[in-house]
Amino acid sequence: MESFRFNPNTVSVGDLVRLGFSEKQAQAIDNYRSKGGRFRRKSDFAKSFVVADSVYRRLERYIDIPRLDLNRADSAALDALPGIGPYFAARIVGYRDELGGYSCPEQLMDIYHFDREKYDALSDLVFCSPPEPYPLWTLPAEELLRHPYIRSRQEARAIVLFRDHTPPEGCTVEALAAAGILPAEQAEKLARCRIAEP
Repeated sequence: MESFRFNPNTVSVGDLVRLGFSEKQAQAIDNYRSKGGRFRRKSDFAKSFVVADSVYRRLERYIDIPRLDLNRADSAALDALPGIGPYFAARIVGYRDELGGYSCPEQLMDIYHFDREKYDALSDLVFCSPPEPYPLWTLPAEELLRHPYIRSRQEARAIVLFRDHTPPEGCTVEALAAAGILPAEQAEKLARCRIAEP
């Protein structure tokens, strides 16, 4: 019996045998995966009928299931997350495009009907690689208007006026809120985004 890091979703039958499973047990795990079964968490692997408690206790620290990158995952990968399905998978991708990339997983809760309960069910399964910085201080008003946290033409134009009459060091999201250009709640959300330097 050997012990080494492995992902139960991709580990080969041969390596499962090396980890201490019988050929039959290893094949049962492979059959489960080939039928679309997936281990999202370590505890899912523990629930498999061929994984004895003692084996799981020995292997638990070696189980390595990568989290899903919200900025690179396609609809099919998102669809496989608990409680998501095709509708929310499409919404996650669409909202990612509007934002220019997620800066933090909590931004999922800005999606219509994506509540705290839905978020808590998958928060440990996802992460965000750094998105491209959002060019808030260089985009024209029409482009700014496409961002979900800039909600009116008046706000977009006011941002352009503000940056045209403010030195670069004064161009901050906090300053936009202090000037009354963005409501506090919107400014707070925009501040979570990765913003390019002025």
